[in-house]
Amino acid sequence: MRRDIGDLKEKIYTDLREKILNEEIKPGEWIVERKLTEIYRVSRTPIREVLRMLMEDGLIELNGKKGYTVKKLTLEDFVEIYTAREAIEGAAASLACRNRDPEMLQKLQKLKQELEGVDIESDPAKGVALGRQLHDLLIEHSGNKILKKFYEKLRLLTNMTRNITKRSVEIEKKSREEHVRIIEAILDGDETKVEELMRNHLRRTLTSVIETYYSSIMKRAQT
Repeated sequence: MRRDIGDLKEKIYTDLREKILNEEIKPGEWIVERKLTEIYRVSRTPIREVLRMLMEDGLIELNGKKGYTVKKLTLEDFVEIYTAREAIEGAAASLACRNRDPEMLQKLQKLKQELEGVDIESDPAKGVALGRQLHDLLIEHSGNKILKKFYEKLRLLTNMTRNITKRSVEIEKKSREEHVRIIEAILDGDETKVEELMRNHLRRTLTSVIETYYSSIMKRAQT
């Protein structure tokens, strides 16, 4: 169990984490300690421990002396997250291609069919979910425990970025096309091409996010 904490704290942590990742508690929203003690019917001590864990995860941040708020991802956050992902997942994709086995290839064939069949216009969240499966699968089959550890460290922040990308049908349409090409390159056994496609995919997604959601910030920085 995570950090050997008690069952109750683990349940509270998991519940709050999922509510943040699902945007039931939205970015910028206050996390009120006293209110949480009432909701979960516990003292402030376990709540404070859970909040500390969520802050370590990067999901909430201390806002002066007033308390915690759910983290709002800044432009700088996006750049750092995607730069790290490009390094980690580019290498992992190449290794997964090198280590490919019948089980992985079968999963990729199925995933490719699902990606090609999903209607991004009506269900962008489904495209996001399938894309996440691909990224997770390649990390799992990379056979590199260190890369996997770094990937797990980024996972929660990566999920927060996906809450933003899924709002853009165009971003998700392009991602779906790129995911299919990555799968095809793995099926062909082309390690070099797989790594290049993965890196370009993450770099292109970052650029699209900046152009779609942060263009005003970029324009101000250039003036």
